[in-house]
Amino acid sequence: MLQEVRSRNEVAVSPIARILVGFDGSHHALRACELAIEIAARFGSGLTLLNVRGPVDPEVDARLQELVPSAASGKTLTAAIEELKERALAAGAARFETVNLVGDPLEELLAWLRQHPQDLVVVGSRGLSRGQRLLLGSLSSGLVNSAPCPVLVVRGHHGGHARVGA
Repeated sequence: MLQEVRSRNEVAVSPIARILVGFDGSHHALRACELAIEIAARFGSGLTLLNVRGPVDPEVDARLQELVPSAASGKTLTAAIEELKERALAAGAARFETVNLVGDPLEELLAWLRQHPQDLVVVGSRGLSRGQRLLLGSLSSGLVNSAPCPVLVVRGHHGGHARVGA
């Protein structure tokens, strides 16, 4: 998907204005965020980081996000998200917002997408086998099959870092 080239008097419009990235603090989600930031910077897109937590007391959950390290980086979820926000805006993302929901991750993501249309969803993949996906379910597979927009699944691999463009 490339930006449209128009006459000198018209403004080029990005086909990817709104990007949603699923984030749970895992290494896979961090890789997805890194790639989403690069795409947002390339297209001047807005970036929404969506975190879905299991059913817990909202006040307890908010306090835990501020105090307990839960991101793969060893940081609190709040600190990890703030760092991602700073990186995204410094890189050129048009905006950055965070949405926190409670419930089943796939159901909540799909419901949020129906209410807030996006141009692209970016999620990480744990690399489950077919049997594990059948037993445990797969958020990325569920999104690919049911999301109302394109879904980019970022698979973790050893060594290199996925990059957009050349």
